[in-house]
Amino acid sequence: MAVAHLANLLSTGTTFYIFNAFLLPLCEARGWTRAEVNAAPMLGFAVGLLAQFAYGSLFLRVGPRSLMALGSLVSSLAFIFLGRVSDLTAFYALYTLLYLGNGAMNGIVANTVVTNWFVAGRGRALGLATAGMSVSGVVLPYLAMLILESFSLEAAFLAIGILVAGLAPLAWWVVRISPESCGLLPDGLPAPPAVEPGYEGQAPPGVDQWTPRQVLGHGPFWIVGTVFSLAMMGAVGVAYQLAPRFQDLGLDGHQAMLLTACTAALATAGKFLWGWLCDLAEPRKVVAALLAAKALGLGLGLWPDSLVGMWLFIIIFGFAMGGVMSTFPIMAAHLFGRDGFWRVYRLLVFFLAFQGLGYLIMGQSFELTGSYDLAFICFMALDLVACLLALRLPRGGRAEGQGLAGLAAALPPAGGPRSQGLGQKPSL
Repeated sequence: MAVAHLANLLSTGTTFYIFNAFLLPLCEARGWTRAEVNAAPMLGFAVGLLAQFAYGSLFLRVGPRSLMALGSLVSSLAFIFLGRVSDLTAFYALYTLLYLGNGAMNGIVANTVVTNWFVAGRGRALGLATAGMSVSGVVLPYLAMLILESFSLEAAFLAIGILVAGLAPLAWWVVRISPESCGLLPDGLPAPPAVEPGYEGQAPPGVDQWTPRQVLGHGPFWIVGTVFSLAMMGAVGVAYQLAPRFQDLGLDGHQAMLLTACTAALATAGKFLWGWLCDLAEPRKVVAALLAAKALGLGLGLWPDSLVGMWLFIIIFGFAMGGVMSTFPIMAAHLFGRDGFWRVYRLLVFFLAFQGLGYLIMGQSFELTGSYDLAFICFMALDLVACLLALRLPRGGRAEGQGLAGLAAALPPAGGPRSQGLGQKPSL
């Protein structure tokens, strides 16, 4: 779980949060516009999502420690050279390579390992693992800004790139695919004497053979994907340009970075606390509450002239934003179970391609109106739609029904008993 936390910290930080420090210096040094730089994560993320399906297929064959070690080395080289190119096409190519390397470190690889190791405490475990995404927003942008002030743009990219490479030996030494491969059971319980340690690449026992066709014909799959694709648009779009927004409101660079770090710190707490709530209550209701809070936070962000409004935005939006990516794998594991998680999640992540629209909406809002207010209003509407959809998810377990046409059949009647099956937590 600790390695997954670090992998999420480094991968999210280098492709996302750190550009709160690098966006304006890159534009000034290279003569690029904000819209041109914003196109890089859209291109990289699209290719990275395609790679997630491949990483899901390689998970059992290659093993997570090999994928994570190799991915960190690829990401390290790509990030170092991002600071050395002046051609926009080369910048896009390296950013894409960075996403490919980071995809082997986090995403389906890290989340599946954590899901394999925890059942009873899965929400808290995934919350802590994914909290690395938000911790990166506290640490890396400020670190990058300090290096930029003392040295150069190239030196900042080099220093952060070396940090990323440090994950490779740690992942190789620590990560194992499942507790069964170490002679244990989930949640750290000792295995019976008959259970023998496995080997790297061994699947957990009792794997449910979800084929892509079966997954695509399952109604809740489409609801979960839609809910989180809508939620992620506002989360990434706002957070990617949070420091520039604060600077546009009249704050200096240090003040803007401090407020960005505060938002990310609250998102870190949110990842754990929303995950913990998923262990205590129905995940669908937790997700709906999270999305309602996120919409409220965005609404407060439209009240920038008030110090109270600004801090309420930072607190409420930051706390809710953090829970989006922690509850996504939790919701998938709750509905599809430990054994079917990676088979379903490798397809669910394709819905996150729509988060690229968040970058576009933010960029176009600024280009057309000179502010991000229009984007905030759009994201509020999307969050409220996602909130209503989340409440239509089944309470748990594998619902029957085929495809979108069978969506109504996939949903349990109001007040009905919990469906039993794949989403039911096994007794330990």
